[in-house]
Amino acid sequence: MKRSPRAWLAIALLLAAACARHKSAQTRRLPVGDGIWFEDGLGESDSEAETAMVRAGISWVFYPVCRVGYAQGWSASPAPPPPRPFARLPVFLVVASDESAAGAFHRGESSIAALDNAIWMAIKGAIQNGGRYGTIGGVHLDLPFAAGDEGAYAKLLSGLRKKMPSTFLLSLSLRFAPATPPSDGLQALLQSCDGLVAFVAGIGALADPVATDNLEKSWWAGFAPAARGTWTTAGGEDRGPLPELVLVRLSNDTRMKFLQDLALKETTDGSFTLVAREAVSLPGYSFQAGDRLNFHQPVPSDVLYELGADVAGRRFVRGRVLCLPGRSEADRIFTLEAFSEVLAGKPSIVALHVSAEAGKASVDLDAENTSPHPSIMSATANWIEVEIPSGGIREVQTGGFDRFEVYGVDRNPVSLGRATAVRFYETLVGGHEKIDRARILLRSAPPQNCCTVHYHVLSASGQEVTSEAPVPTPGK
Repeated sequence: MKRSPRAWLAIALLLAAACARHKSAQTRRLPVGDGIWFEDGLGESDSEAETAMVRAGISWVFYPVCRVGYAQGWSASPAPPPPRPFARLPVFLVVASDESAAGAFHRGESSIAALDNAIWMAIKGAIQNGGRYGTIGGVHLDLPFAAGDEGAYAKLLSGLRKKMPSTFLLSLSLRFAPATPPSDGLQALLQSCDGLVAFVAGIGALADPVATDNLEKSWWAGFAPAARGTWTTAGGEDRGPLPELVLVRLSNDTRMKFLQDLALKETTDGSFTLVAREAVSLPGYSFQAGDRLNFHQPVPSDVLYELGADVAGRRFVRGRVLCLPGRSEADRIFTLEAFSEVLAGKPSIVALHVSAEAGKASVDLDAENTSPHPSIMSATANWIEVEIPSGGIREVQTGGFDRFEVYGVDRNPVSLGRATAVRFYETLVGGHEKIDRARILLRSAPPQNCCTVHYHVLSASGQEVTSEAPVPTPGK
């Protein structure tokens, strides 16, 4: 059949449009590089965060824009923008959800449309005030979904894509191992987004790196090293979740009893319980005697190992995304500075500087971790011991240490008057932590070369740090 020139022109225009759409879809891929995800945003005190990220070779920032929830309808609670715009790193706006959003994709199309609208209004407001974030490069959806939800999720993404600027990337979190081969719903979901953040390490992270790579979709490997906690009152009332900052602030607090779950079976996380001995208050929290704070923390050495192992040899992985809790370095066990050194290929080892000196009738002990890397959390693994063979100990002042034990010549526990060694324990040696001075009071002046100090710290990487040195005596 002979076609008219006008028909050929129409066909050419359609083909050109299709090619343009195809080219746009192909160029909108996840960039290569690592990103930092600030789960709770940043506080005013973290003014140097971007400088540290640039120095570490970080390529992207993930920053919360809103949290969606469901209560007689969908709503989006906006998150505060950063204290200052990011000047050098593009930003992914993160849409998170509370637990009420679980099952979002089972409520029907009208509910999905309402969720779409709630998310878009929050994103639209952030785009209109984009100068408060810096350069916005995309949107990331951190919404709970499971196998079987993919088709409904794809409809949500398709609706958002039509409203977003065409240059914006659109990604989503994956926290389970997808089926092989992928279902039709999952195929539709993958076609609706530009890539995934597949969580391969962290509490509840179930994504499998091999299965994810087999999807043949660009993805980042997500790492969430933060501890997650729950609060139960002495009467058994569930008071809800607790962030890592509570564990950071209270793990070395003598008003809390630290219990470690020494399970015989192999586990993928460490379990700790803090029991309040008396009333303890933190900003936003007020614990009473008997309250139990139960925490789970990914095994630190596993997370550090998987940072390299889980991305090695993967065809479609584009980089790593590290999720940091809290609004400042003081709220975290693993800090931005510590991870920056790991990404730069430096070892994750505690650098403990111990100083002990004998006085007229005492021995003083100071300790400081001069590295940003923490120890593991343990009631027994991190200690500094002072041997005093002459004995004569009359009092021990723990200073900033959690607790102490005393031993005799045979290394068995004894009373203070018979002790020849004092061991000071620290549950968590944090990055750059300086432990307040401890003091051992003696009945008389110590003899020359009276004592020896030993220490043992187990770094989060699993590497032991040990040392032994004599304690100097003034004037001798």
